[in-house]
Amino acid sequence: MPSVTPGERRASTDAFLVHLQHLFANDTDWNDGMQWVAGRALTDDVAVVLYRDRPGGPVLGRRYDLAVERALFTDDSAEAIAGEAWTGELLPVDWADGLCDAPRSVHWIGAAP
Repeated sequence: MPSVTPGERRASTDAFLVHLQHLFANDTDWNDGMQWVAGRALTDDVAVVLYRDRPGGPVLGRRYDLAVERALFTDDSAEAIAGEAWTGELLPVDWADGLCDAPRSVHWIGAAP
């Protein structure tokens, strides 16, 4: 997304979250029993998503640096990146604050603070 404004980057991050939530809810080929918990934009280019990989499983979290993700794909639209977004550890971060009841219990997948 070269030469775009912060507002356009934030709109793309918000669209990524909307599309990813849609995949969790509606695409059974993509989603094999996973459950959306919550998600939000941390910055114009960074989103966090909380989910369960199975009913009753632990809350897992992923942090997406969408500037990095966009560089990996020819189609860098929010929809394309959400469809390919699967690139746990407990981390001392506040990314899940306000998104779930036990934010310090979130297991972060593929993340580094």
